[in-house]
Amino acid sequence: MHSNEDDLLTVAFSLQSNPGAYALLLGAGVSAPSGIPTAWGVLADLVARLADLAGEQPADAITWYEARFGEYPTYEGVLERIAPTQIERQRVLRGYFEQSAEDVETGQKLPTAAHQAIARLARSGAVRVIVTLNFDHLIEQALRAEGIEPTVVASPADIEGMAPLHTLGCCVVHLHGDYLNPTTMLNTVTELESYNSRTAGLLQRILEDYGLIVAGWSSKYDPALRSAIAAHYPNRFTMTWFEPAAPSEEATILRTLKKGVHVPLDADTGFGWLADGVAALNSRRSRHPLTIPVAVETAKRELSGRPVAIGLHDRLRQELGDLHQLPEFHLADYQRGTDYESMLGRIEEASRVSAALLAALAYWGDEKTDRWWLNELPRFATPVDGAGLVKLLSLRVVAGSIFFYAAGVAAVAAERFDLVGRLFALKRPDRYNGGFESFASSMNSEAGYENAANPHTRLFDVVAPLLRESLALGTEPLEEAWQLFEVLRLTWTTCHSPRFAELAAEYAAQDTALDAADRAVAEAQRHASMDASTAQATRAAVWENRDRVLGKICRLAPVVRPHVLTADNRGEERYQSVTALRVLDDLAAEDSAHPLIASGLLRDADSTRLAMRAVSTRLGMIGNDLAWSRVRETVGTVPSQIWLDSGQTPHERADAPTM
Repeated sequence: MHSNEDDLLTVAFSLQSNPGAYALLLGAGVSAPSGIPTAWGVLADLVARLADLAGEQPADAITWYEARFGEYPTYEGVLERIAPTQIERQRVLRGYFEQSAEDVETGQKLPTAAHQAIARLARSGAVRVIVTLNFDHLIEQALRAEGIEPTVVASPADIEGMAPLHTLGCCVVHLHGDYLNPTTMLNTVTELESYNSRTAGLLQRILEDYGLIVAGWSSKYDPALRSAIAAHYPNRFTMTWFEPAAPSEEATILRTLKKGVHVPLDADTGFGWLADGVAALNSRRSRHPLTIPVAVETAKRELSGRPVAIGLHDRLRQELGDLHQLPEFHLADYQRGTDYESMLGRIEEASRVSAALLAALAYWGDEKTDRWWLNELPRFATPVDGAGLVKLLSLRVVAGSIFFYAAGVAAVAAERFDLVGRLFALKRPDRYNGGFESFASSMNSEAGYENAANPHTRLFDVVAPLLRESLALGTEPLEEAWQLFEVLRLTWTTCHSPRFAELAAEYAAQDTALDAADRAVAEAQRHASMDASTAQATRAAVWENRDRVLGKICRLAPVVRPHVLTADNRGEERYQSVTALRVLDDLAAEDSAHPLIASGLLRDADSTRLAMRAVSTRLGMIGNDLAWSRVRETVGTVPSQIWLDSGQTPHERADAPTM
């Protein structure tokens, strides 16, 4: 986990565990991305406009004002000279803080991602007190968009008779005033040296009773606020301070004094993380740390089109980039692996966040977002090129297998079969035969795990909990999606084998011959012919020939022991894949209209049925061997259903302890 994330997730946990215990302090940096000028920028522009009215264009408008009027410019003083009445003053200021027609077209002067994230925190009850140093109303707009009507304190007069803070659902305090009341607007160093007694009293109550999360505030020009925090902020709360650039000297001194934490992120990113972290806790009742739930909440929010404070693309690139640097992928010596299982554990843990993001992208994404990550998978699926122990050279493939199955099963669950086809078609170097091999044929459930403990079940045990957490899939939907992914992978590989077309034609010829033999048997039986026994023998021979061809097709599928349930169907071909049989029934009914064919994942209904039947038979052979081996090893009956990876029956697996 990155240190920034660690700090943020700790704060998110505190916000969710102690709703309303923290207040926010927002400076100009929070509103700056919206296109609203800073308070100083507004004042400087007003003075320049006043100079223009006087027919002058000074190089330094502030110096000109002091020389012309004998005083330092303030909002109240400048506005009195430009706009004599209160209504006229408000109209002047509205141009700086409210949207014009041009602003509407360009999307300016709207709540930022930080404002929206703060509003989400308020909606969840995590934050109830917001102190802003800005004159704009963007935070109020964001709150109202979330259905929250805040209590707004914009002047000392608003404090008179105010209800206790802890009784208010949400309170916004404009500590330096707001633009609708120019007499309350504080901006100059002189104005910010002290506060009205009622304002100072409210600020003291906030500082003594609440923790503080600061963003967009340099603290350089606010001596009264710095002094108040230094005097009244308690040590029982950790101050969190968002500042992407180097903090000012004043901010550093104050934060150090109060033992605060500097998080080098902007307000959009910081508050976005906090809002997503609290949402993850509330929706999943997760325990700290929250890395995966927060990552997935952020991914879902961005993929839904709602703004978040961190780009999903950038987060994914960062995670994958960090994973590439994992020490286990850059060993100095590939000849010795004294702690191999520990290496595997570290790779699995380091891959979790990336795998969760890939699952979310595969499930909720589209062709555009698919391009962010598809080409990354071959880099992880390729063993290290060099001499050494195979198990060490293949460590990187462990991460590749995790990613392949996380994305593939998620895509199947979302019925994004076009993406499944693109995953299967990815290629990696063929270490043994040269050239390249497809993921469908090379990335099975044991790829990278050949030397691990429990190699048959290891991948499922790692990835299945991730998918349950990331996609909120129940046990049965996850099992169905996983098995369908395996059946499709093997069917796709079979269809794309160089020998499949030749064997499919041979099978079709034998199938035609079998139809003819069936008719001959029926005819002989109808006429009680002496040739009935000959017809039966001919039919048996043709059946055996066709079955032999099917056996050849079965061997095209690179089957190990995947997480697939096989069952004794009491037919001529005993054990079969439960999932494959269900899909074959659907294909018989829908033919080329079936999504597997219509999506382009598989070529055509006829070849798909043949390949899938061969896959089901091949899986059934393994199931049959496992079932009968139980009888040979122990006293008991042959089970009617058995999982290929664990060798357990559904009942035994249900009773097994979970990880």
